[in-house]
Amino acid sequence: MTPDKRPAMRWVFFILLTLGALLGFRFRLSRRTNLVKLRPISDVIWVMKWISKAWAVLVICGLSLAPSFAFAVCKTVRVEHGRPLVVVSAKAVLLLEFLKEPIAEALIPHEGSGWEHCRARYRYRLFDGATGSVTNGEGMVEEIYRIVSSNATGRQVEDMGSRTGIGAGEFGFGWSQATAGSRSWLYYQATSGIRFIQQPQRINFDAVNPELYRRYLTSKNVEEFVSASQTVQVIGPAVFSGDLPTETPVSARIQSCRVQDGAVEMKLSNLNTNKNYVIESSYELKTGDWTAVHSFPAREPNHEWSDPLAKEISVVFYRIREGQ
Repeated sequence: MTPDKRPAMRWVFFILLTLGALLGFRFRLSRRTNLVKLRPISDVIWVMKWISKAWAVLVICGLSLAPSFAFAVCKTVRVEHGRPLVVVSAKAVLLLEFLKEPIAEALIPHEGSGWEHCRARYRYRLFDGATGSVTNGEGMVEEIYRIVSSNATGRQVEDMGSRTGIGAGEFGFGWSQATAGSRSWLYYQATSGIRFIQQPQRINFDAVNPELYRRYLTSKNVEEFVSASQTVQVIGPAVFSGDLPTETPVSARIQSCRVQDGAVEMKLSNLNTNKNYVIESSYELKTGDWTAVHSFPAREPNHEWSDPLAKEISVVFYRIREGQ
């Protein structure tokens, strides 16, 4: 087999395995436990409907058919309604905001018992880095389930027409409710082109201008590391202006970063031996909420550093500033 045919063959093999798995099991992602629930199905039509959806890969993320074979990993982010989420790739910036509304408006009543129907409305702006254009859009997602049976071991539910996919340009997400009207879960593939995601405390959807879009787009050395339920996002090493990295070139890089034994461990390389570096941390991305946790003059190109991370902390942000 020639090398140029292998990617296509891998996709064919992947689709066949997915079809086989779905023929044996029907599953959905539980919004409460983030666990995959399995139950039998009786027809192929349901399978084809799910395969035809572009975000079907998101649903099967994390499901392993055998110890030696696993599909792509999904990342999860919890989003507060009423505040824009900033999503950055190499080519575009997405500003996504779910509208905050009363629970009575987010939960849709149905006749009879055993129904769960929750919706969320959203709006977005997509900035194209190549053309500088901004595209506006809006939409609605909803979960509609009917409880088929319930016992001490759990519940079986039937999907009654849920629409949980969000797409804007190159960005794609799966959606699930967290708290009706005020909080949502978003799921995306770890192999996507997303460089980083953040939901700043003090940013207004209508106040984001082209200059700020470009600053997000040109942010250098932004990486995200995930271990179990703990996420570490590192910005830098870079020269900062305010809260964002500038385009000033720097040689330093993050060689590795991991969460192990209750601590964040970071290895830096290519440091400029004539510079001072400051590492700051924050649990929320908002203006002026950074605390310096480590500073050092670079005596040699490589440097190792660690910071304790409590078990109850799910997300922490670090930025590495290059000084004079």
